[in-house]
Amino acid sequence: MDLPRLRDSIVEVERHRFAMQCDGVSYFYQFPVDASISRYFGIGMKGCDMLLDVLCMGWSWAPCIAQRASNVLVRDLGLAWVDNFLVLGGTLDEAERNVAVFRKRAQAARVEVRAEGDDALWQVRSRFVCVGVEFDLAAETQRHRLDPSWAERWVDGSGMTAVLSGRATARQFAEVFGGAVWATDILAVPRCHFAALLSFAGRLGGRMVGAAAPVWDEVVDVPPSARRELGALRKIVRENPWVVGGVPEDTGSVLWTDASSRAWAALLEAEGRFVDGRQGVFAGPDADAHINLKEMLAFAEGVVRLCWAPGAQRCRIDNAAVVGAVAKGSSSSYAANRVLSRSLRVAERRRIVLCPGWVPSGEQQADPYTRGASLPRFPAPLSASR
Repeated sequence: MDLPRLRDSIVEVERHRFAMQCDGVSYFYQFPVDASISRYFGIGMKGCDMLLDVLCMGWSWAPCIAQRASNVLVRDLGLAWVDNFLVLGGTLDEAERNVAVFRKRAQAARVEVRAEGDDALWQVRSRFVCVGVEFDLAAETQRHRLDPSWAERWVDGSGMTAVLSGRATARQFAEVFGGAVWATDILAVPRCHFAALLSFAGRLGGRMVGAAAPVWDEVVDVPPSARRELGALRKIVRENPWVVGGVPEDTGSVLWTDASSRAWAALLEAEGRFVDGRQGVFAGPDADAHINLKEMLAFAEGVVRLCWAPGAQRCRIDNAAVVGAVAKGSSSSYAANRVLSRSLRVAERRRIVLCPGWVPSGEQQADPYTRGASLPRFPAPLSASR
């Protein structure tokens, strides 16, 4: 639908100090449908056929059209989420100038918008709730958290009570799980910490999709492991801590990790040379693991053994599955989630933000040390690994 990524939107908002909110009034109805295509927007009823002359909310392309139009209206002034507009500014004067420009654009485009709060003032604020997220831009460092009213409803809702009891309808579980996904996104809680909950949701979703007609009122048994993880997340959401924005300083080092079918290796690069490294051989159950899991194990060893400086830690991995899992904080694999969770907990304690990046296998500096080569004496030049 061309909607902006939630995390990107939060980062953009937290680059500013002031914002003005407004909504499009009956937004989809403000998009006229040309007469040449109106026959495709009909509603057939017994004894009555109707043609729509405005955009239909049920049409799959409608949100995309609305979002693209909104992007034009708010370009260089802020951001939009379909019909929700945020006009931003680093200072109060800048925000008010941007609001004036936005209102002129909306008027020229004949788009009706309604300001949040006092319509007459079009008030610029530093603390506000938008699309389920509360922002505090007046704090020393800009921050955000869940909308407190939403958090309270999710934590104490009847669906949550049913799921935690172990027996809930599929509909109740789906609603609670959807809220869990939203909460982990807003509060920046890695989903790999909830491997059992994700696994159960995946199995239940597969069963529902495979059914001829999904039975949302079917009662399902929620396993104890999933309930424990949901209970832990519920506690976090009840506390609803502020998440501090901003981009951390770079650690100045690069972590290289790699795995072969037999061994793993991790190297730490700083100031154009290798300053530390570890290697090992897979044993026990790990020896027969899928290569993606072995790559995740290598990454975990590198983080735990080599990364100590707080800040943004660049990581170079030649396995796309691991790069994706680290970037989003979860994997589709239960086993990989368990390993990733260990890495992220260590990183959180050390105040490290992991920044994964993919490299071709031919450029992977740790590769030779997974294939029999011994680690060099540190510090060592980069060329020592190839």
